[in-house]
Parts: sequence; C-alpha cells; structure tokens
Amino acid sequence: MNTFTKRFQFSLLLLLAAGLLIAPALKAQFHAVGGFESNLPSYWTKGGEPAGSTLTWATDQARTLARSLKITKGVTSAEAAWVSENAVDYWSPQHVANVDIKIGAWVKTQNVNTNPANDDARWWISYTFWDQAGQLIGETKLPIDQSVATSNGFVADTNGVGETVLPRDAWTTIIKFVGGKNATGTVWADDFIHVGRAGAWAGQNWNQTVDVPTGWLYWFPPIGGNDGRILNGYENTRLTNEEAHSGLTSLRFELPFNRQPHDAFVGSKRFPLNQFPGGVKAGEVLRISVWVKAKNLVPDSAKAYPVTWAVGFTYGFFKGNGNNDGFNNVSGYPIDTQFSFPSVTQFNWTKYSLDVKVPNDPEARTFEVRLHPYSRFTGTVYFDDLSVEKLDLPNLAAVGGFESACLLIGKKAASLRVRH
Repeated sequence: MNTFTKRFQFSLLLLLAAGLLIAPALKAQFHAVGGFESNLPSYWTKGGEPAGSTLTWATDQARTLARSLKITKGVTSAEAAWVSENAVDYWSPQHVANVDIKIGAWVKTQNVNTNPANDDARWWISYTFWDQAGQLIGETKLPIDQSVATSNGFVADTNGVGETVLPRDAWTTIIKFVGGKNATGTVWADDFIHVGRAGAWAGQNWNQTVDVPTGWLYWFPPIGGNDGRILNGYENTRLTNEEAHSGLTSLRFELPFNRQPHDAFVGSKRFPLNQFPGGVKAGEVLRISVWVKAKNLVPDSAKAYPVTWAVGFTYGFFKGNGNNDGFNNVSGYPIDTQFSFPSVTQFNWTKYSLDVKVPNDPEARTFEVRLHPYSRFTGTVYFDDLSVEKLDLPNLAAVGGFESACLLIGKKAASLRVRH
C-alpha cells in the first residue's frame, strides 16, 4: 500500500468519525446480553411455589452483597423450594472426587415452626450429586436450625468434617433450599458454600451470593466468593436502582481509594455464536457495547496507570458452553481491553463500544464478555445494557480493515485502549 493510499484511507476514517461523510448503510443482528432487570438470580429457579407460599429474590436481608433467597410460607399442599440449575460449570467442569467438601449456606429464620416432628415440618438445604453417566452419587441434606423460632442474624448451616467425600466426580450438582409442606415462617438463605477443606480444590459453584441475574456470573477475590468471603472493595458491588440507563436497575462497582489492589469481574455466561441467523463466520465483526456512568474517579492515577487503573471489556471466544466443557478457550483469548475515560472525576451515561473480528478457528463456537475492573481502579462505576451485535458490513476495503482498537459510538466520544 503506497503512502498516498494510506493517507486517503485515514482521511476518510476521520471524516466518518466526524460525521462529515455519509457512511454506507450498516446493518446488525442484535443480541442483548443484558441489562440487570431479571427477577431471578443466575443459576437458580423456583422449584415449587404452592399457594400459601412466596419465593422472593430478596433485598430486605443479605449476609453478603445485597440479595438473598427468601421463602415465606404457611401450611401448604407441597414443598416450597428454590432449586439450582447445574452448579457445575465454566472452569469447574466437575465437582471433584476424594476431597472433603465443605458445603452449605448461611441462613436466617423468622417465626418458623420449632422442633419439627417429621420432614414435612422441616426446613433444609441439600446438595445432590450425579456422575457422568447420570447416576446418583449421593445427597447431603442439611437441616436448618428450628430449635428457636427466630435466629440471631445469619447462621452458618454446613456439613461436618468428612461428611461429603464423593467417590467419583460429579458432573451435575443440584442445590435446593426447601420448606416442607407443613413448615411455616420465613427463611432467608445466602452464601451457598462449596469449598474443599484444608485448601484442597473441590470445584466451584456459581453465583454463590445469589446477587447477579439470569445470564451472568462473577469472580470476586479472594477465591471467587464460594467460601462466603468477598474482599478488596468488591463487597460493595450491587445491583442498584440508584442509576439506570434503561429500566430500573444497573450494576454498580464501588471501589474505595484505600482498597488493596485486585481485579475481578461480572460477566456474561458464554453464549453460542450460532444464535445469530446464519451463525457467525471467521472474519465477521462483532460489536460489543455497554453504557457506563461513573463518579469519584481519579484521572491523574488513571493517566499514570492506564492499564491497571481502569475498567474495560475482557472478551473471549470458546469451543462450547456446556456445563462440563471447562475453560475451553480458543487460543489467544480472552483479551483484556481498557476504557479510556475522560479526564474528569465523573461523567454521565456514555456508550462504550468495541469491534472484534471472529477468529479463523472452526472451534470458535461461543462468546463471552466480562465487565472488568482492573487491579488498581478506584471509584464508582455503573454498567447497563451490555449488547453484542453481528455487523453486516459493506465492502470497506477502500477505507481500511478492522484492526483498529477503538470505535467511537453515540453522541459522546468513548474510546478503548487494548492490551493484547
């Protein structure tokens, strides 16, 4: 390519960015990865809500973060139950055999029936395990304390040492939080624990604090959150109605200036690329977009540390999204990117977008996006309306390819620094 051609292409790109040249029509197939309006927590379903009972994804009580699972009931015709989907997933493709696994949850009771005479009158939590062939391995059932009607806050309800040691790997784990048909009162459950004792790796369950909605997952320090602990400022993470770009709810990270450095993320669950009509082919372009609002920023620090004092997208292509597929990333992915915020302490809702090319790898079948605060970032940042679009692009060979690391969308300029 000669120097004149390069300058001509660059000039056209500048004109397009400035809105001074009419671009060819650009069509998109839209996939809304999500806002945060779902009324169900990720990985959980209402397994039974008979008349006389109410199941709530509650905001009135929580041990960690801001939400819990709640059951309120009188005498009913059947059990009332929150039931998980398969808690085996992502980089924990099995729950591991021959490890002493500590499991359970933190529970709070209010006006429950006491001293139950049989299972119908009991409240409990259970973990049930199945192997690769779908054969039952076993169940650990944890009765919730009903010696008193009302507990003193949240109380750990866990198994004993050596009580849960799987003889073979579990490929499916289902967690239940249940009120028997004659059990009465109100119980909240939070921080569903799954961790190997003595530091052993036992696999992981997901959305342990039940705080992210359908379609999302997270990893928070120190070890993901599945031991009931979240640190380094991420304990302030919330679904909040303080701010929203659309609907009523957004995701808020509130990371104090004096926090110990560590990164974390809230991300989409992997979704198949073939959900777009015709699928997605190598070389086609996906546009990732999210709306961001921020305050309490420290622009001098962000300028000094543009990679670590930042938030951004981490995106990746994967070979599948089955619960037992593991972290089957396509080589070279995930990739971290950083938003380049304006040099201000706060700004209003702004759309940040990034175009990424689908790799030439036949195993690139699924995609994920993480909303990723990096290790040194401090401030308050809200996210809403994450989307992924497949762009139907005209032949733009005359104005360049799609190797640029940033794309400006919307009325306000929003850019991305990209680290490969």
